[in-house]
Amino acid sequence: MADTLALEKLYADVVAQFAADGTTADQPFGWRPDVQQVIAPRITWQPGDASGSLGKMAPPRNPGRNPRPLGTLLELFTCVISAQDPTDPENELKQYKLTRLLYDAWYRAVYLNAYGTFSIERSDWVRVGVITQRRFGTAIRVVGTIQSMIPDAVLDSVPVDTVAVIGVSELNVTQTQTDAAGASPPPPSGDPQ
Repeated sequence: MADTLALEKLYADVVAQFAADGTTADQPFGWRPDVQQVIAPRITWQPGDASGSLGKMAPPRNPGRNPRPLGTLLELFTCVISAQDPTDPENELKQYKLTRLLYDAWYRAVYLNAYGTFSIERSDWVRVGVITQRRFGTAIRVVGTIQSMIPDAVLDSVPVDTVAVIGVSELNVTQTQTDAAGASPPPPSGDPQ
């Protein structure tokens, strides 16, 4: 079973790319962060789209891998990219420019880390309320897909009461040690030298 899913890897890679480039932006992952007000450059990552769709299935890619791919999930994700210039909140041109530059940095990071495995399905400016309301920055909502392999592998799981029985032999003495999940190792015994 895969340890890391495609969307999880894309998120981690983009966050790492921003850090490597020195680009500052808060990047929370999950469904709740989107409702918070923008206070700084921010990119929220959410699985799925506004309707809750996971995505579409496509044929498997890259045969010959182990485990073999059974299919490819074109997994939907939504990013809300927002920024604001607190020095001139009435200047919509500045708000627009900061958000567009953050979008460009986000797209570059996604492109560099997922070339050929992602697509942008839709990008929209987020419009809040009536156009005559004062804005607090601007935001772009992007719905994209990332190709995620569905492997022919059993879901690995270990019961919580699993224990390991370890036999240790030295010279002509054999000791057996039983360790439960989450247990601390026993203190060392013998003469310190």
